[in-house]
Amino acid sequence: MHKRIGLLAAAVITLLIQTVPGTAYADYPTAYNLRTQWLTNDPTPGDDLSLARRTVVLKDGVYGWWPYVDPPAVAGSTCETYTGHIFEGTYTWEEQLWPGSPTRGSYRLDSYLSDSSAGTLYKITCYFRLNASGNYTWGSGLDPHF
Repeated sequence: MHKRIGLLAAAVITLLIQTVPGTAYADYPTAYNLRTQWLTNDPTPGDDLSLARRTVVLKDGVYGWWPYVDPPAVAGSTCETYTGHIFEGTYTWEEQLWPGSPTRGSYRLDSYLSDSSAGTLYKITCYFRLNASGNYTWGSGLDPHF
């Protein structure tokens, strides 16, 4: 009798575990649009623009979106983030790194989500400086919150 109750309890617990929905984070992992390259800690406005571009298909929902620089930029960087609704669709996800913008010694990182019919629909910007010249990975991350 005790064995049957134990088996029944185990079956009920297993059924409950299988029916409790998990988070969508496991189904939709964070995506990154990144580029790694050597950057100087003293960029000038005449230096070449750098790009990273990819196509991404997004489901309708709320996302978190933020600039990414690794190793981290100097403290005091001014970076926009976005947490909000993004409509379902196929987007061009583009990063533009502007050396010497807005002033010598700094970078401006613009990140865009665009589609072919409406152009740029979403944009975030980050201004930062680097402590030292070296190899950096830069771009942005996009995290589904559903």
